[in-house]
Amino acid sequence: MPQTTSTILASVITASLQQKTLEPLRAALVYANRAWAEQGTFMRGSDIIKFANVPDLAIVTSPIAEGVTPASVQLSVGAVSVSADQFGNVVDISDLTKVKSPIDIINTGAERLARNAAESIDQLVRDVIALGGTQFFSDPTAVIRSDLTSADPMTAAALRRLNATMYKNKVPMPADGYYRIIVSPNVYFDLRNETAAGSWQDTLKYTDAEPLLAGEMGRLEGFRVMRAVNAPTFASTTTVHASIAFGAVAGWGWGDLQSLKTYHEAPGGNSDVLQLSEKLGWKVDFGVGVLDNARYYRAESAATTL
Repeated sequence: MPQTTSTILASVITASLQQKTLEPLRAALVYANRAWAEQGTFMRGSDIIKFANVPDLAIVTSPIAEGVTPASVQLSVGAVSVSADQFGNVVDISDLTKVKSPIDIINTGAERLARNAAESIDQLVRDVIALGGTQFFSDPTAVIRSDLTSADPMTAAALRRLNATMYKNKVPMPADGYYRIIVSPNVYFDLRNETAAGSWQDTLKYTDAEPLLAGEMGRLEGFRVMRAVNAPTFASTTTVHASIAFGAVAGWGWGDLQSLKTYHEAPGGNSDVLQLSEKLGWKVDFGVGVLDNARYYRAESAATTL
C-alpha cells in the first residue's frame, strides 16, 4: 500500500537553528606578551621612540703604574628607534541583517573582532621578532640556513648546546633557572620524542609552584618550552622552523602611540540618515622593534612534517 513518508515535507520542513554559535578553532597566542618586551612611551608630538644603549666598559686587566693616572676611556652610546603604525578592522552590519538574524549578530561580531585584534597583534609582533635575534642552527656544522636538511630537527642535544651558547654569551637566565623558547607544533613533536633519561618533563610533572606560561608544554635542557601554532618558518632547502629563545632581558621594544580600542557606532551615525547600518571595529597604533640581536636567539631547524 502507498505510504506517506516524511520526504513529502521536504519543501516545507525547516531547520531548528541553535542560538549558540559554534566555538571557532583557536590557538594560544604567545608572542604578544608585553612582559617580554622593553616598554617605551611615545611623547606628545612624536611617532618614534628611541631606546638608549650604553655598553659596559672593557674589563681592566692591567695594573695601574704607581703614581700614574690611567688613560681615560670613552663611553659608547647608541640608540635603537621604534616607529608606530596603525592597524584596525571594521564589521558593517545592515539593519535588515540585525532584524532577520536568528543569532545575536552584534555580540557575536564584537567577540570575533576582539579575537581578530588579539590575533593580528600577536602575528605582527611575531613577524618583527622572527627577523632578529642571533641565528643558531640545530646542526652544529651548518653555517647558513640552506645548509640545513630534513635530517636536522631540533633535538635535546641541540637545545643543550643552545642553552650553553646563550649562557656563554651572557644572556641572563630568569629567576626560575630556565630560559624560554617558543617552538612550532612540529618542533614540539620532535622535542617531545626525546625520551632519554633526564629529557622531556611534562608540565603535569612539575614539582614547583611556578605559574605556567602561555602555551607552555614542558621543560627540556634548561628551557621552558612554549608551543605556538603560528611559529615562523622559512623556505629553504627544507622548510626551516624558527624557534625563539630568550632570557631575562628584553630583546625587542614595544610602544603604544594609540592603545587598543574598540568602537561601536549605532545606526544613524556617519551620515546614515536611514539608519541602514551598524558598525563595529577596533584600532591600535603601536610599534615593536628589535633592540639587540645578541639579547635573544632564533634557533633554526628542520622538523617532522605533521
